[in-house]
Parts: sequence; C-alpha cells; structure tokens
Amino acid sequence: MLRILRNKKTAKRVWIGLAIIIIPAFTFWGFSGALRSRQESSVAGRIFGRNITYIQFRDAITEEKIMARMQFGDKLDELQQYLDFESQGWQRLVLLAEAKKRRITAGDKEVVSDIESSPIFQSKGAFNNKAYNDILRYYLRVQPRIFEELIRQNLILAKLYKQVTDKVSLSEEQIKNEYARLNQQISIYYVAGLVSEFAKNISPTEKEVADYYQAHKAAFKEPVTLNKTTEARIPELSEIKDKVKQAFVEEGARKLAEEKIKECQGKLAAEDLLAAGRKTGLKTGSTGLFKYGEFIDGLGATQVFWDTAYGLKENQSSGIITLPAGFYIIKVKSETPIDEARFAKEKTDFAAKLLLEKKQNYFNTFVEELNKRAPR
Repeated sequence: MLRILRNKKTAKRVWIGLAIIIIPAFTFWGFSGALRSRQESSVAGRIFGRNITYIQFRDAITEEKIMARMQFGDKLDELQQYLDFESQGWQRLVLLAEAKKRRITAGDKEVVSDIESSPIFQSKGAFNNKAYNDILRYYLRVQPRIFEELIRQNLILAKLYKQVTDKVSLSEEQIKNEYARLNQQISIYYVAGLVSEFAKNISPTEKEVADYYQAHKAAFKEPVTLNKTTEARIPELSEIKDKVKQAFVEEGARKLAEEKIKECQGKLAAEDLLAAGRKTGLKTGSTGLFKYGEFIDGLGATQVFWDTAYGLKENQSSGIITLPAGFYIIKVKSETPIDEARFAKEKTDFAAKLLLEKKQNYFNTFVEELNKRAPR
C-alpha cells in the first residue's frame, strides 16, 4: 500500500505534518551511557513488564531525531545540545506501549493520506514523488519505509492523546473565572502578621539559644566529606551559634505572628478588619488595583491574594492566608468588572486555548503516572 504512495505523483490536499506530535512536553527522565554494538541485543530496560532491547531503544532515539529535524529544520544543529533524545526516545516507547495495550492502531490508508497531503512533499498543489524521495534521502536522511512507520507511530500517539484527553471539558463558569483572572483588577484591605516585624522584638539569652540547640540538633545536620565518603554531622554550638540564634528568633516570631492574626480573626465578628488589626498590633493597609500575578509593594506576588479576593462576597473577610513572610487576612476594597461585550467577542477563541491548555496539563499528569508504572 505504501509503495503505491512512493510511486504516486499527484495528491489533493495540504497536510499540516506531524512535525511535532501534538502531545505537549512531558516530564522526561534521563538515560546515560553510550550505546555500543555489543549491547544491541541486550536489554535496555522494561516497560510494563516487557523487555526493551537496545536496538528498539536506538530506533526510538533515531525517530526522535527525525522528528526534531522536521520541527526545527536547519536550527536543529544549534538547538541539539538542549535536546535529550535518549529520554525522548524512551518516552516514545512508553507511550507506544500504552497505546498498544489500548489496541490503538493506524492503517496504511491513514499513513498514505497524511503523507500525500504534506506541504513539504508537494509541488503546485499536488504530491510530488521526486520531492518526497529527495527530502527523505538528503534532508531527513531516512528510508521511506522507516519514515512511513514513524508517521504511523505519530498517528497512534495522536490517537492516544485524543483518547486520554477527550474527557476533559470546561464549564461556562470555569471559562469566565479564568477570563476574569487574566483581565479583572481588584484592590484589597489587609492586615498582616509579618514574621520580620515580630522578630525585631525577640532577643534570646545565651541559655535559650543553648536549650534550643539541644532540642533541635537534628535540624542543624551538615554534610561532610571524609575519604571521598559523604556523611552527616551535627556541628558544635560554637560553630553555628548565629545560625541557631536566627532559627530561634524566626520560630518564635512566627508563633507570635500566628497568635496575633488568630486574635485579630476572633474580633472580626464585631469589628471592621482594619480596626481589629490595629487593636492587635498588626500591620494594616490597602492596595491599589492590581491584576493577577502583578507585584505589589508590601505584599509581593499577588496570585494568592487575587484568587482569595475573587472568591469573597462584599464586606466579607477572608480566612487566614499563610505565606513564608507571615499571615494575612484580606477584604475586597474595590474591583473592576470584566468587559462583558469584549468577553462575548473573545470567548470562543479564549475557551479553545484554555481547553487545549487544560488537556495538555491533564495529559502531562497522565504521562507522569505512566512513568511511575513503567520506571526504567
């Protein structure tokens, strides 16, 4: 069947080639060591209980290199140092093994149809046999039969991706909420129990530092190398006194900050947020309008604050937000509604992009689970 394609000189349509499998980037794991001819018949690893030979592994690596050439073209030479073909080859084998378990196949007609309509193999809108053979021979440096089987694999992987992600969907609420996240601005009132502020008032005695060291020795273990062997040791207090003191202060300050923010929270049933914050000695303030992800002086990165504020009702205070810098309670000051007319105009394209991203994330998780079940 595919021999007919190689002798065919005309075709009908344009093909958007599988220059890169539509599957998103995966979490790969490394495989090191040069492949030697004497290893080719030995086992490179196991996938779902089945041995994978070095020949199969080598072929998968070659296939990934062909795909990279199709994707990056002449830029591949300069990008090659950043590509891990061994990991990608192994990942291809894992995915193909999963597809086989699901009995996913691609017939000769599908392979023919895809190759026939590839724009790089066409001349004047029709499939060109000479262009096909020349590109495979001189540019991709691959025999037609191998290339055709590579296309078959890509079709199988595309079907696997579709089968796995077809269940992924978006509700109207999810679409609108994500659109708001990217376009809506919010300002907030806040009270903050900052660890750094409470730390200023803590001055431990020598005894307190020593007692803290004795109670938390394990936390101060340090690696040490002796005779090329790395072991863990606990330094003497005199060696790390400043470090121990700092740990004592930070732990104490965090406890005080948490106690104060909880005290403030207890007053909110009867008092306004800022008034309750001032009475408990916490930092209070407000922000200007900000979008999701913007940096705000005094608060830093705002993702968690925007997300929290977006879910609050009018005059409702949030729960306690815990961050490395301390503890916060917020309330919405103002917000700008999304432009409904603009949302209606952009909704279709926005939803399509959002769904694609969600599918990619879902498939990435699926691949990570596969890797756990098929470790090398």
